[in-house]
Amino acid sequence: MTYLAILALVAVAVLLFRARGVIAVQLSIPKMEVGDYEGALRTVRWASLGFPNPLVLHRKALTLSFADRPAEAERCYRQALGMMQRHPAYRWERLYASLGFVLIDLARYDEAEQCFHRAIELGDVTGNSQDGLAELRLVQGVEAEQALDYVCQAIEHAKRRRDGRIPPGYHAHQAWALGLLGRAEEAREPLAESLRVPHPRPYANAGQQWFVGMALVAMQKPDEARKHFQLGRDVDPRGKYGRLCGEHLG
Repeated sequence: MTYLAILALVAVAVLLFRARGVIAVQLSIPKMEVGDYEGALRTVRWASLGFPNPLVLHRKALTLSFADRPAEAERCYRQALGMMQRHPAYRWERLYASLGFVLIDLARYDEAEQCFHRAIELGDVTGNSQDGLAELRLVQGVEAEQALDYVCQAIEHAKRRRDGRIPPGYHAHQAWALGLLGRAEEAREPLAESLRVPHPRPYANAGQQWFVGMALVAMQKPDEARKHFQLGRDVDPRGKYGRLCGEHLG
């Protein structure tokens, strides 16, 4: 009986070790839902048992990104990419797309563009990479027509997802591009759509407000934009988007 109990414990330990990435993600979610980035990072670290795999590193990097620590996030992504040969089944296109957004935060736009195209080559059909290609142009205020084309592609990809859900940020990017093109009236519909369902998580809600605020700035509606920047700063004061919103409040 003792021998069987030991075998059972060993089997459970092996299963827990193999599932450490999923466990890290699930246990960190409650922390992220209240904007506790440090708590989420601690949870991911101990759940990894000292042996991070691509999923653990991806989660850690995403958390660092939302916590406004892009340089650290990039290092995690690079560490994960070093594991590609050992983990060929991982969804590497998702990691490349996430890295692209971090590189936008670091103002390394050419590298970001390469990451998004690499994600598409690896099979990203979610629309995230096309949305990233739009965002890197919007934040620079260049090639608005191209940005609009990319975000329209992103929306079409999202429609083909299993749930058919279009992320609010896609609509906000569409409105932002239209605003830059001087088509403010056309921008009103996607702008309203981007706000239709407020996101419950602070980092996502703040991102929603920042994208909408930037679209309104492009539409030459500074007073309306300021209200959204205020909301974004208040909902996630310790995060990336809260900081970005605060910068527009002066």
